[in-house]
Amino acid sequence: MKLRQKELDGGIVIIEIEGNIVGGPDAMSLNGELQKLIGEGKNKFVLDMKSVEHVNSSGLGILIASLNAVRQAKGNLKVANVSTKVSDLLNITKLNQIFELHKSIDEAVKALA
Repeated sequence: MKLRQKELDGGIVIIEIEGNIVGGPDAMSLNGELQKLIGEGKNKFVLDMKSVEHVNSSGLGILIASLNAVRQAKGNLKVANVSTKVSDLLNITKLNQIFELHKSIDEAVKALA
C-alpha cells in the first residue's frame, strides 16, 4: 500500500491510498501518517480510495482506528471514490453508517468546509 498526500487551502489534507488495505506493516502506515499529521495540528482529512481494490477485516480495523484517531483530535475524516466492491463491504458491515462516503474528492472537501 502506498500513500500520497496533498494539503489544500483551509488545512484539508487529501490522503490518496494506492493498493489494498489488508493489514500488516504497510497498512499501519496509514494510521502512523494520520498520527503524524494530527501532531502537526491538522484535523481535516479526505481518504481518496479510488485506487483501492480490496479491504479485508484487518483493513477495516485500520480504517476504524484512523477515524477514531481523527475524532479524538476533534477532527473530521471523509472517504471519497470508493469502488463498488469496497462500498458493498462497508454496506454489509454497516460501516457506511460510521464513515461518510462521497463520490468525489470535491464533494468530500465541500462537506469538510
